Amino acid sequence: MEYDGRIVVEGFDWGPAVTKAVVRLGISFDKTRNFDKTEFMVREYTTTEKGREFKNRVITDVYYSDEFGNRIDNKGDHISMELAYGPEEGSPMYYDFPTGFNKWHDYLLKIKLVSGQETHLSNGKFYFPEIQGVDLNGEFVGSEGHSLTYASFKPANASEENKRPLVVWLHGMGEGGVDPVVALYGNKVVSLVGEEFQSIMGGAYVLTPQTPTFWLQYKEAEKASWQKNRGQDSIYLKDVKELIDRFADENHVDKKRIIVGGCSNGGFMTMDLVLNYPDYFAAAYPICEAFYPRGLKKERLLPIKDLPIWFVYAKNDLTVRPAKYEIPLIKNLKKIGAGNVIVSEFEDVHDTSGRFEKDGKPYRYFGHFSWIYFFNNECVDNGVSIWEWMSKQTK
Repeated sequence: MEYDGRIVVEGFDWGPAVTKAVVRLGISFDKTRNFDKTEFMVREYTTTEKGREFKNRVITDVYYSDEFGNRIDNKGDHISMELAYGPEEGSPMYYDFPTGFNKWHDYLLKIKLVSGQETHLSNGKFYFPEIQGVDLNGEFVGSEGHSLTYASFKPANASEENKRPLVVWLHGMGEGGVDPVVALYGNKVVSLVGEEFQSIMGGAYVLTPQTPTFWLQYKEAEKASWQKNRGQDSIYLKDVKELIDRFADENHVDKKRIIVGGCSNGGFMTMDLVLNYPDYFAAAYPICEAFYPRGLKKERLLPIKDLPIWFVYAKNDLTVRPAKYEIPLIKNLKKIGAGNVIVSEFEDVHDTSGRFEKDGKPYRYFGHFSWIYFFNNECVDNGVSIWEWMSKQTK
C-alpha cells in the first residue's frame, strides 16, 4: 500500500542535497513496534544530459518523526530515513550546459519496505527547512522594462525604532531564471538567513534578486556570451537598483547600512552597481567577480576610493581568472589610494569541514567556487571575519 511524505533538501558548499526522506506509514504498518534501517530501501532516479539514471541511496538512520522529519520519542505515523550525501551524491540539481543554468532534476525517490510496501516521492514533495521564513514570491518590473524575481528575508526584530541593515546577494550565471529557490541553493545563500549570520548581524534583511538571463548582458549585444562584456553596464543595472530602493522604502531598512555582494556574474553586478551609485552602498563584497577592469579610467574609480570592499577569489580560478579581473582592479584601486580594500586570496577551494574527502584528501572543488569560503565565514583579515566586518559597515 502506498503512503506519501516529503523529500528534505538542504544547502551545502556544493549546492543542494537530499538529506532525508519522510514517509507517512500505511495502515498495514504496525506503528507500535521498533524497526531498523535494514527494513527499508531507497532508490533515487534523476534526469541528466545522458538520460535517466538511478542509484541506491545509503540509509544512515531511521526513526519515528513528525511530518517535517523531526525525531520524536513516541511512535507515530511518520518515519524519517536519513540518507548519506556529499559533493558527488544526492543532489536534486544539475548544471544544464545548453542553457548555462542550474536546474532541478526530474527527481524521484522510490522507497520500499522489505515487507513490500512502496511509495514514490517526486519534485513536488521537496521540503526546504532552511527557508521556511523566506518570501519566495517577489516579482519586480523596473523602468527599463525588465522583470526580476527575488527572494527576501525580514528579521523579526526590525521596526521603525530598530532599523536593520540590508544585505543584497547577486547570484552567479548558473542561478539565473525565474525560480528564486535555485538562487538560494545553487550557492549556499541559505547561510545568510541562518542563525549564525543573523546573530552576527544583529538581525538583517536579505534580498536576493534573480535575473531571467545573466547580469553581464549588455545593450550593444544582448545575446552575447558573458565573456564578451568589457565593462559595459548591465541591461539590468537600473532595474536592480530600483528593486533595492523599493525594498528599502517598504521595510524598516537602515539606508546607511546597505551592503551589496555576489559571485562571478553577481560579482560583476556588484561592481557595476557601486561604480554607478558610489554613494549609495555602505560596503561591497564581490566574490570571483567578473567585471573587466582594463577599460576603467581613474576618474571612474575615484568615487569608490573610500568605499569598503572585500574581494574574495581563488588563485586557481579558471573561469574568472584573477590575473584578468580581480588583480588588475585591486591594483588600480590601490594606485588611487583606496584604503578600505581587503583581499581574501585562496590557493584553491577545498572542504574545510573535515567531512568530505576524495582519495584520502579534503574534497577539492573547482577554483571558481570561492564563494564557499564566504558562506562559511572563513574569510578573515586581522582576526576579523567577513561577516563581522559586514556587521560593522555603515555610511
